[in-house]
Amino acid sequence: MNTFYIYVLASRHHKHISVGVAADLQYEVRRHRQRVNIKLKRKRVWQKLVYVEAVRGVDEAVTRERQVSRFSRIQLERLIESVNPGWDSISLTALSQSGFSNVHQMSVSR
Repeated sequence: MNTFYIYVLASRHHKHISVGVAADLQYEVRRHRQRVNIKLKRKRVWQKLVYVEAVRGVDEAVTRERQVSRFSRIQLERLIESVNPGWDSISLTALSQSGFSNVHQMSVSR
C-alpha cells in the first residue's frame, strides 16, 4: 500500500488555512503555494506547512481528508495545536530525512 499525506497549510497570521491530500507531499505543497500566488497576483504569499498526517491507502486518505476538511475552525486549530502548538513551519526536508512515511510524527523547524 502507498503512503498518502493529509496536510494543512496556513498563512503567516493563520487567517487562511488549507487542507489537502497528496501522495507526493513536497510537490503538492509547492504546487499549492504557486496556485495561491497566481490567484492573489502576488510574487510571494507566505504559507507554511503546519500539520502533516501519514495514512496508508488512497481510500483511507480521501476519507480522512474529507473529515479534516469538514472540521470547524476551532476543531482544525485544536488538531494543529495538538502536534504543533506554536504553529511552526514544518520542514519538508526534515520530514523526508526522518523517514516520516513510516511513522506518524512530525519534525518542526524552529
